[in-house]
Amino acid sequence: MSIIILGACGEIGRYIALDLVKSGFDVVLADIRESEGKHLAKKLGSRASFQKLDVMDFDSLVEVLKNYEVVVNNIGPYYMFGDWIPKATIQAGINYVDICDDHDATLMFLNKNKIVERENLTFFINSGASAGLTNIMAKMGADQLGKVSSVRILWFEDTGETIGFGQLAHWAHIAMGKVPQFINGKWVNIKALTDREVVEFPKPLGSIPLYYVGHPEPVTIPRYIDTNEAICKGGVLPESDILLTKILDRLILIKDIKIMKLVVKFFLRIFPLITGNVEEREILSSFRSDVIGSKNQKDLHLSYTVIGPVAKLTSIPASIITQMILNKDIKSYGVFPPEGCPDLNIEQMKKELEKRNIYITEKHIND
Repeated sequence: MSIIILGACGEIGRYIALDLVKSGFDVVLADIRESEGKHLAKKLGSRASFQKLDVMDFDSLVEVLKNYEVVVNNIGPYYMFGDWIPKATIQAGINYVDICDDHDATLMFLNKNKIVERENLTFFINSGASAGLTNIMAKMGADQLGKVSSVRILWFEDTGETIGFGQLAHWAHIAMGKVPQFINGKWVNIKALTDREVVEFPKPLGSIPLYYVGHPEPVTIPRYIDTNEAICKGGVLPESDILLTKILDRLILIKDIKIMKLVVKFFLRIFPLITGNVEEREILSSFRSDVIGSKNQKDLHLSYTVIGPVAKLTSIPASIITQMILNKDIKSYGVFPPEGCPDLNIEQMKKELEKRNIYITEKHIND
């Protein structure tokens, strides 16, 4: 076996495993949920097996990881686990892929670049939808321009998607307090859920109100794309969810992990009451990267978009990246987000996405 998936019983982990199996790879599903894991392995067929694993047992985690070539870390929210799993991965001496979507965890990973490079390992982080596809689309736009002045990451997620503790804990983290953005050539911390902006997404989504949120793209993009600005805005509907988050943010003065867990448990109880009747609509989300700049003294505004269910848009890129590492298409050592990996072939990535009916659309906007 070459691949082990941590948190394989989660919503995204299941889809990653499914795509890897369909692509002809053997996978080990690692999770603490034994009955669910065994059932999933049986459902996926002979290429999948289950390994019961408590990732908080560091020594056991290291010993298990030593048996594989690459680990796909699907356990979130990433900010709650800190550097526990990456430390174990480095000690085990294997390659690493994740779908990390927390800004502070992303910075932690980037700070491990020297040791990962020294150990001749590849850590490919932010391999989901946002961060992930958004970074790839930003790189696509930047490569077409001579000068980039702004990269704007814009996303909408339908609350009809499967929502669990990890997703809501992530939302509480990115939508409360202050979050990093890159503005006027500097990283600044800005109050989350401010600067409301209505953005047009493809049909049937239409116009969606977005706000500043904390995501990895403003942390990574300015390190690899020469730009004066990199910001991220996100949104959910109904907009009452935004108002509720703002109210909780004002009421909760201390936001350590223990407090955040309590907040998330509160959200989980009331969430079904405020999401609306999901059976009456198609569940779709969208991720967009706008790259603004110039080429040959002509101002250009390029906009790239993907649309579909979040689980699919998040899991498929992670599966493709894992396959690229195993097939030696990605061989560079160090810690890389998508836009920073020197041997990520974006055209190859696009072809693999299109095989799975994920299409990146490009639009030129006249400001």
